[in-house]
Amino acid sequence: MMPTTYLHAPHAGATAGTAGGAAPPMLAAGLAKRVLAAAILLAATGDALLHDGPLGLAFPLWIALLGLELRMLAWRGRGRLRLESAIWLAAAVVCAAALAWRNADMLRALDLLATAGCLGLAAVSLHDPDGGLLSRRLRDSFVSARRQLLAIAAGPLRLLFRDARLGEQSGRVARGARPFISAGVIAVVVVVVFGSLLRSADPIFASIVSLPAFDASTLVEHLVFIGFLGWIISGWAHGALLEDAPVRAPSELPLRLTRLDVTVGLGALTLLLAVFIATQLGWFFGGETFLRARTGLTVSAYARRGFFELVWVTTLAIPLILSTRAAIPNEDRALRRRHSVLATWIIALLVAVSVSAVLRLKLYVHFYGLTVDRIYPLAFVAWLVFLLFWTAATVLRDRGDRFVAGTLLSAFATLLALNVADPDAIVARTNLDRASRVVAGADGQLQPLDIAHMATLGGAAVPSAVQSVVVVSNTGATPDTKVERCRAARTLLNRWGPDSRTRRDHQATAAWRSWNHDDAVALEAVERRLSDLRSIVSTNCVNAPPAVQR
Repeated sequence: MMPTTYLHAPHAGATAGTAGGAAPPMLAAGLAKRVLAAAILLAATGDALLHDGPLGLAFPLWIALLGLELRMLAWRGRGRLRLESAIWLAAAVVCAAALAWRNADMLRALDLLATAGCLGLAAVSLHDPDGGLLSRRLRDSFVSARRQLLAIAAGPLRLLFRDARLGEQSGRVARGARPFISAGVIAVVVVVVFGSLLRSADPIFASIVSLPAFDASTLVEHLVFIGFLGWIISGWAHGALLEDAPVRAPSELPLRLTRLDVTVGLGALTLLLAVFIATQLGWFFGGETFLRARTGLTVSAYARRGFFELVWVTTLAIPLILSTRAAIPNEDRALRRRHSVLATWIIALLVAVSVSAVLRLKLYVHFYGLTVDRIYPLAFVAWLVFLLFWTAATVLRDRGDRFVAGTLLSAFATLLALNVADPDAIVARTNLDRASRVVAGADGQLQPLDIAHMATLGGAAVPSAVQSVVVVSNTGATPDTKVERCRAARTLLNRWGPDSRTRRDHQATAAWRSWNHDDAVALEAVERRLSDLRSIVSTNCVNAPPAVQR
């Protein structure tokens, strides 16, 4: 049986052409109505699954329903769903499932962003096969993404007031429904007014007859949430299914660089980076003596500075290389070769800058321990280093058609690696390993462990944090140690204890919707040592500051 095909043609009342001579592209009326109905149904389902709790198992289920519905709409409108679109929809489900796996705030934000990105790429590739992974130029990908965002913003209005052609039937439907509407309104008013009075007059009648009660603010909240989801879904589907001509960026940028522009601009950056690397070599071989002579800083003070600035240097340099390459005329082969030579030197020096950033981070960990605030930039640096090599292998060799695919796939691979590695667990393991080492120059003294910070971590770090708080000996403990243990124990109890919000979510009705693997691990770890943590709070928390809430 062949799928029903909806032709994308203007309705009968539309003129044969506009002032420009062509009618605007439209979805067929049947397909447009199906999109609206699917958006309303999915929005109501999303409100039931996602409204009352944090994102958990219900979220990947809802994303899977969204992907299946787009597949059905594509089957009805186009006869098939393109392979790349299907892959992006499957990737969206995987990214959404990561939200039910990890509970670190930053990682969940990245997973949520990746889910939205996969859905957007599915729509882009369905509308324009050459606008996703197969895009020949990065700026074409940006143009396709902008077109999809505009479709999300304006698509629902076009569906309602143009494509679905609801106005052709609205008059007849309104005339037929008017008697039933007026009778219904009268009946509701009579029942509510007189029923309320009778219930107040007699408790026996009130025990038999009950009027529906609802919270107006809650109802409005649900309606707004459903409306928001419905708007996004209908605009997303409209942009994916509308068969208009793909939009491309201009073949050349309006700004055209000359040989002098390229030589001075990239040459200055090359020289600046080379001088910076030379100063790093001085510190690397000269050690703390060189550092004190030049800056007056100790190694520990030096380690606290510069890491994020070095990350920004690499982050800004890659767009500079790409934009200057795009601003060179295609026919000027000599200038493109010069750009390739200078950009290659810049890439090599940027790799050295990235190594310097990693060494700076290693110094910081040695003196102060590791934090999640530095794990994510470190992963970003690793991805940027890949992009540097990928730029040299593609853009600088005039093979830019492969750059977009490598960039997107490597970004999702980096996010997958972060989910598998669990940054919070890495921080816990690193700091515990550091705490087992003797301080250099101290007589058997171990490196300090910030247990208060350990208690704020999530994921697989929670069992380690609980163990660290419980096993610390109270014998000879200083007041500072007692305060830290108090704060850590309180934080663990507030986040994962019997009275925590997470515990209430996991015990609520239909708790499977917000279930999260890392939350379950953390709740179990705290439950096992609950009496020990409460004992620590009772013995150490005297005039201690409040702990972290969740």
